[in-house]
Amino acid sequence: MITPGILYLTGALLLFLPFQDKIKYIISFLIATGALIVTFYLIPGDRMQMEFFTLTLTPFSVDSISKLTGLIFAFGGLATVIYMIKICSPAKLRLIFVFIGSALTVVFSGDLFTLYVFWELMTISSSFLIIMTIDLTKKTGYYYFLMHVAGSLSLLWGIFLQYSATGSLSLHAIEAGVPFFLMAIAVKLAFVGFHTWMPWVYSKAPFYVAVVLSIYTTKVGVYVMARVVSGIHILAYAGLISALFGIVMALRQNEVRKLLSYSIITQVGYMIIGISIGTAAGISGAIFHLVNHILYKTVLFMAVGFVIYTTGKDDFKNLGIIRRKLPLTSIATLVAFMGISGVPFFNGYMSKTIIKDALHEPILKLGLDLMSFGTSLMFLKFIYYAFFNKSNINFAKKPPFSMQIGMGFLTVMMLLIGIHPYLLENLTNIHVDIHYFDIKHVVSGFQPFLWSIAVFISFKKFLVKSYVNLPYFDIYRKMAKIFVTTGYKLSNYHDGNLNKYLLWATNALLILLLLLMF
Repeated sequence: MITPGILYLTGALLLFLPFQDKIKYIISFLIATGALIVTFYLIPGDRMQMEFFTLTLTPFSVDSISKLTGLIFAFGGLATVIYMIKICSPAKLRLIFVFIGSALTVVFSGDLFTLYVFWELMTISSSFLIIMTIDLTKKTGYYYFLMHVAGSLSLLWGIFLQYSATGSLSLHAIEAGVPFFLMAIAVKLAFVGFHTWMPWVYSKAPFYVAVVLSIYTTKVGVYVMARVVSGIHILAYAGLISALFGIVMALRQNEVRKLLSYSIITQVGYMIIGISIGTAAGISGAIFHLVNHILYKTVLFMAVGFVIYTTGKDDFKNLGIIRRKLPLTSIATLVAFMGISGVPFFNGYMSKTIIKDALHEPILKLGLDLMSFGTSLMFLKFIYYAFFNKSNINFAKKPPFSMQIGMGFLTVMMLLIGIHPYLLENLTNIHVDIHYFDIKHVVSGFQPFLWSIAVFISFKKFLVKSYVNLPYFDIYRKMAKIFVTTGYKLSNYHDGNLNKYLLWATNALLILLLLLMF
């Protein structure tokens, strides 16, 4: 009985041994396969406790939600390893294994201490992965690291407050330090206002790194939110606002991976709404949507990876190579498009229907329809360039077949869930009382998609044009600049003049005395 993440962490150590690259790739495949098999055979209720100084920790705990999340993490890990095994160096693969192993360990952690340790290890491994790729991304990696360290410090402070108030580190709904937990989760989720790292990182990092990050980073935030702060109803409206922001920003992008990045913010909005409802159906719908989102969004990032690998560029006009040169990628892209749009008989429809059915507030239901409409609209832009825009782009180099196998695994799973939506329920014994293919639900699923097609055709010239990017304003950069400038100015007064220092100290004491008097 072990946490599947330990297999990945052990694999990272094995990759340090002086094997030939071919042997290392075989080991990587076996580790990823083994982690999926171990996760599949975990039984809800399994747990392990240990004493650590004066603390009783639960570093391993399984229930239905953690098993389902662990399964999709392990399945995504296997598909990703196959996808990048021919194009990723062993050094980067080690960091990716640490990152995946840490994410899986967070999912099966039963206490806040274990969660925090591996939450931090995710930040460290992914930051080094970004920083070490190419010189262009070093600044990106530093920015990513600082943002996530700020989130980690918020999480640590929240854990201190929770332990001080309750004397327990058990992973359950928290009673103290809620704002600090929310801030930590918001950074990981790329919630609007805390999202600034995501479009920059995902568009600058190598495409296979973006694939890995898209699977785990925000989804770990969603999972932890479901564990510790579910049922905060006001956050449902915050999730709606964040999702609509993502749609507006995505529609204005000229780079494909930036569109995909902002669309993640929108899809996470669905999960936030489901978790914030607080009901069993809402939380189950959010976790099912986490699974579906990993499937179709990873396929879309992989498809863009094919474009970047074969053409060397990341813009919409190069997407035409999918239709002209990559037939299997074309099929996978269309399946992912239908899934993310929530079209009936495709996987995204299943989880969106559960969340919508769990809602009882007209504003939130209308918001979900707007989110579905906007999602379809932004990806119609993607589909237009991939399949309908004339393009003469040719291969710069042919992609390895292993990339298509990795993407194919995810595509098959998407189709299975779309055709048989009860599959996820049966895998984990999470049952939702809903008939997915009732006429009411099917019509509700088709409506936003059909409206988006009509709007896209009517306003195509506005939607597919090259936008001038909005002025980039990042409050965190501005704050850092003010802090550094202020510090530099103040440092000019530290010239070693003792009389000046005594004058400052005297004035400070006088001000304190005046404050005490009044």
